[in-house]
Amino acid sequence: MKKQFFVPTGLALLLGSGVALAADTSHAQRATPAVSASQVIAATGTVKSVDAGAGKVIIDHDPIDTLQWPRMLMDFRLADRALANKIQVGDKVKFDLQASEKGAYNVTAIESIH
Repeated sequence: MKKQFFVPTGLALLLGSGVALAADTSHAQRATPAVSASQVIAATGTVKSVDAGAGKVIIDHDPIDTLQWPRMLMDFRLADRALANKIQVGDKVKFDLQASEKGAYNVTAIESIH
């Protein structure tokens, strides 16, 4: 008996949460304005994590008007792993982004601002 009750209830919960998710317009679901791969997008934020080995950085970035992104915490791939040596966790930074061929945005330049 429990199995019969559990399956319909589980499906109802999944379907119910699907409706709620569809109503949520998170950053990933919003349309991003068309940006050419060669366009450099300037941004600022605070470094929260640096992984030099993986070539990644997590930045709490300020709103990026060009992409219509609100302030949020995001991880970015560094175009050059050597960029990781220029920053530390807690640094306020200005950085440049460029679209990759996969649609992600890579940090192509970064420096601390004081």
